[in-house]
Amino acid sequence: MTVDISKKIISEDALDLAQTPQAWGRLQNKTVLISGAGGYVPAYFVHAFIRRNDLFGAQIKTIALCRDETLARARFSAYLGRSDFALHIQDVCEPINISEPVDFFIHAASPAGVRARGENPVNTFAANVLGGRNMLELSRRNETAGFLFLSSVDVYGTAPWQERRQETDYGAIDGLNMHNVYAIAKKAAETLCLTYYQQYKIPVLIARAAQILGPGIALSDGRLHIDFISQLKQKNLITLKSDGQARRSFLYISDALSGLLTVMLLGSPGQVYNVADENGESRVADLAALACSLLPQRRAKVEFALEFKNSPEVKFALPDVTVSSGKLRRLGWKPRWGLADGLSRMMRGYGLIKD
Repeated sequence: MTVDISKKIISEDALDLAQTPQAWGRLQNKTVLISGAGGYVPAYFVHAFIRRNDLFGAQIKTIALCRDETLARARFSAYLGRSDFALHIQDVCEPINISEPVDFFIHAASPAGVRARGENPVNTFAANVLGGRNMLELSRRNETAGFLFLSSVDVYGTAPWQERRQETDYGAIDGLNMHNVYAIAKKAAETLCLTYYQQYKIPVLIARAAQILGPGIALSDGRLHIDFISQLKQKNLITLKSDGQARRSFLYISDALSGLLTVMLLGSPGQVYNVADENGESRVADLAALACSLLPQRRAKVEFALEFKNSPEVKFALPDVTVSSGKLRRLGWKPRWGLADGLSRMMRGYGLIKD
């Protein structure tokens, strides 16, 4: 039941994305290679391009580079055999041998879930950096119209100020703490991309996305919002393991993809863009309370783990990470989903909210 609902929402989102105002003409008759295409966020590129072809005859050829063939065939089963779609199964950390010309590159390969990062920090770092180099090297052999790297707002680290981060603001990240391997890998890959821009004139663009809400994430993933959904499905109770005061930026996936496409198609090469919605910011505790409020019939509630409950000495377990989207908005992008609506749609995809 949940799987069918999730697929329906993804299909609706893809249809919506395919009709959003974008510089779609730049992709007409072009070939796009997406690394890590089996992930729930990059898979949306595939869905949107296929729908764009179906609706407007855009003739975008999508090559989905995936490491897990079983997962890829399951996620893209509806597209197998189409002339505008191809699976390329390999580890992005190995040299990429694709002979046909590629016009746009999207490097999105990376373990993203908290548990996946912790269990395999080597692959987390390698997929971003070594995989990034392999994609960039392939880009050098093509007349590339664009190279988009999917980074993260995690690169901002911990800062002593509370204002929203601009693209030029940075805090501290302890590179020797393995909890930070994802942020360090993203930061290193950003630098790698810019070296290729400076030395080889590869037209790289870097997009730092906020926390993305949407269907398709494994319930065991470990990220904050999916952990809330997992807990609610099990026991109608969200248990916070922090004081819940840290602030995060959240964005519904179709708005995130619209922003990423805007960066790829309209951004200036060598530039970095935050993809976030200032109105989608929330403290962790408030997001948990919002999730519970969307399930009034279940009487869901929030509790704090004993070590945090009523403790005046508790420090933030997570740093605040909120960013400014002004640079992206100046390209004409604007979000359409509010935090409550986006979270509600995600919860619907997991069967918590019924139609």
